[in-house]
Amino acid sequence: MKIKLLAVLSILVLAFAACSRPIPVSQAPSKAAADATLLLAQNLEQKQRWQDSEQTFASALKQYRTFGDLRGEQYALSGLARLAHIAQDDAGFTMYRQQLAELIRLADPEGAHVLLLLDLFVLQDVGDYAGIREKAVDSYDYPLHVRIQVLTHALQAESRLRPEYSGVTFRNLERLSNRYRRGLKKDFSADPGVLASALYAMAYHTYLLRDYKSALKYISEAADFDTRYENFPALGYDLWLKATINEADDRPDQARSDYIRAANIFRHFENTQMLAKTEAALMRLIGD
Repeated sequence: MKIKLLAVLSILVLAFAACSRPIPVSQAPSKAAADATLLLAQNLEQKQRWQDSEQTFASALKQYRTFGDLRGEQYALSGLARLAHIAQDDAGFTMYRQQLAELIRLADPEGAHVLLLLDLFVLQDVGDYAGIREKAVDSYDYPLHVRIQVLTHALQAESRLRPEYSGVTFRNLERLSNRYRRGLKKDFSADPGVLASALYAMAYHTYLLRDYKSALKYISEAADFDTRYENFPALGYDLWLKATINEADDRPDQARSDYIRAANIFRHFENTQMLAKTEAALMRLIGD
């Protein structure tokens, strides 16, 4: 009995000693909290909850500045600049962009891709495809997710400027997208939206080349990602392009169904330009 009791006491002592040791910390809690706030801000932006997103980006910026995380600060400033551009707040956009550019120039030149992606976002929004073609230059120095975004912008510009041309940009984007797709299964920090945007660009590109089978494959996968990860504003565009491809491939019934679904999404998010475009396509199909 005494031996058994001593054994039990020994186990309890060892257990207490183990519990009293500090748990190894791989990341400061403040850093994890700031990263979570930034991710939430980006998700709110994706869902077009502009005011909530702005407040959350501002919170992330304040948190990153607390412990001097330059790259996190850059992503937060970039988000605030995007929202200011969307709101047509030129003064706000200029202020945030200048802060971002100065931070990169003075303290973190390797973060130049954050500013590049912001500029490409603005050029894409205003339809300056010649400007995109000039700035969207891939680099092996960029992280994979950045390279894919740069190539996505470049391919969209090429599709607009040279719709019947297919070159190295498409092949590089397809190759890197395949790598990124495989990584999604292991890297939970990877952004499925990056891949969905690349798939949309490749779908539109192959549609213009009249390769409807490939175009449908790409856009169906993009729609699947945007549905699963609730990027519903992007899903509207996916369904519109899918309908456009089906219409071109003489599948009017499927095209009509996808146009109706796209119209409902555009109506919900008050995307009046795409809603008018989709309703015109529906009227054309119904008239046929």
